[in-house]
Amino acid sequence: MSFSYKEYNPSFLFKNAHANTILAALFRKKLPLDYERQRFILNDGDFIDLDYVYKGEDKLVILMHGLEGSSDRAYIRGMAKIFSQNNFDVLSFNFRGCSGEPNLTMKGYHMAATEDLEEVILSLQKTDNYKSIYLLGFSLGGSVVLQFLSNQGNNPAFHKVKGGVAFSVPLHLVEANKAISKFENFLYRLRFLQSLKNKMKQKQEQFPELPFLPAKWKYNFTFFDDFYTGPFHGFLNAKDYWEKAGVLNKIPKISLPCLLVNAENDSFLSPFCFPSHLATELTNFYFLKPKWGGHVGFMPVNKNGFLWSEELALHFLYTIHQKGVYSVKNELITKS
Repeated sequence: MSFSYKEYNPSFLFKNAHANTILAALFRKKLPLDYERQRFILNDGDFIDLDYVYKGEDKLVILMHGLEGSSDRAYIRGMAKIFSQNNFDVLSFNFRGCSGEPNLTMKGYHMAATEDLEEVILSLQKTDNYKSIYLLGFSLGGSVVLQFLSNQGNNPAFHKVKGGVAFSVPLHLVEANKAISKFENFLYRLRFLQSLKNKMKQKQEQFPELPFLPAKWKYNFTFFDDFYTGPFHGFLNAKDYWEKAGVLNKIPKISLPCLLVNAENDSFLSPFCFPSHLATELTNFYFLKPKWGGHVGFMPVNKNGFLWSEELALHFLYTIHQKGVYSVKNELITKS
C-alpha cells in the first residue's frame, strides 16, 4: 500500500517539545461530542466504561488513551470528532479506573494489558454492526494497540480488525524509563505519579484488608511499578515488567497495516523508540519520525479545529479501508 502524507511543519512555538506537549494537554479546547456511555462487564467481574459516538456506520475506530487519561481528554475528543465526521462510528475506550469511578478489583492497566480490549472486540464481533474495526492509541494506549496487533493480528477470532495507528509510544520500557526520569521531565512525572498515588489511596479504602500502600511514596516509576504494576499484574517487579511488556521486539509479528508516529523531540522517548529499520523490512508496518511534535502534541489546530495527527490518522485508516488489508507496500512513504 502506497501512503502519502502531508509533512508536519509547525510554527516556531510548537517546535519546542515542552510547549507542544503542555499546550496540547492543558490548553487545547475540547471539541463537543455526543458520547453514549456503556458499561462493559468483564469476565473477572470488573467493569470498564466505553464511550460511543454512533453514526450507523459499518466501520468502527476504537480509541485508546494514555497513562491516566480518559475518553474526555482533548486528544481523544479531537480524534473521535474527526472520525465521526468522516463516516466512522467511534468507541473511546476507558481503561480500568479511568472513567471517573474506581474499578472493582485490584487490577489496573499497563503497557501490555490487551485482555480487556480483546473482550470488547470479541463482543463486538458477535454482532452484525461492524464489518471493519480499526485501533488507534496514544502513548500507553498506543503500546496496547501494537501489542494487540502483534498478538492477535493473525487470529481468525479477531477477523474484523483491519489495522491500527499509534502515536508517541515508548517501545522499549527499560530505556523509556530512563528518559522519563530525566530532570526535564520532572513535572510530567510528578503529575502522573500524583494521580496514581490518589488511585492507590482509593484502592486502600476499597481493600482495607490489603495493607499494600507504602508508608513513604517515592515519585518515580521504578517505585510504582515495583510495588503495584508488577506484583498485581503477573510480573515479579518493575524490571520484569519493563522487560516483558515492551513492544519493540514484537513489532515484526504485526501483519496488519499499522502506522507508528513518534516525534523526534519527544522527551519521553529513548533512541530505541524510533524503529526506522523495521519499517524498511516489514511489509505493512509504517513509521514516521517528524522532527517536532512533543509527546501526544502535534499542535496547533487548523481552521477546522483538528491537529495534523488527526488528519494523518484519518487518511491512513481510510486508505486501508479503501485499498484492503493485504495491500503490498510497494513504494516508500511519500510526502505531499
